[in-house]
Amino acid sequence: MEKFERMEKLLREYGYPEKAIPRLMKEISTMNYDRVEKLILPYDDMTANRT
Repeated sequence: MEKFERMEKLLREYGYPEKAIPRLMKEISTMNYDRVEKLILPYDDMTANRT
């Protein structure tokens, strides 16, 4: 699987909104997959304590 497809799949698996994925892909496109995997959190974890 291509690097960008793996990153996009990871964002979807982590629950990021579909509208946000293209913007996020632009921001992370220069990073390698392992770094992205370590840096991002599942979307639900990021928003869990927000009111």
